[in-house]
Amino acid sequence: MDDTLDAEATYALEIPVRCSACTAMVSEVRVVRMLRTRVNFTSTLPRRGRVLVCPSCLSVMSGELGNLT
Repeated sequence: MDDTLDAEATYALEIPVRCSACTAMVSEVRVVRMLRTRVNFTSTLPRRGRVLVCPSCLSVMSGELGNLT
């Protein structure tokens, strides 16, 4: 797959996991920043966020990043 994803960060996992989208064994995940660009209503959701991405297929993975300031 295309390995040119400009990730904000890469995190190594303590134990490899299997991606639910492509079934590849994953030993690290990439972090990609989300920015709200447009909304047609008053939103209480944050303007920024982050998602974890499988490095093999670039699918969004569930997970948690703690202690972000």
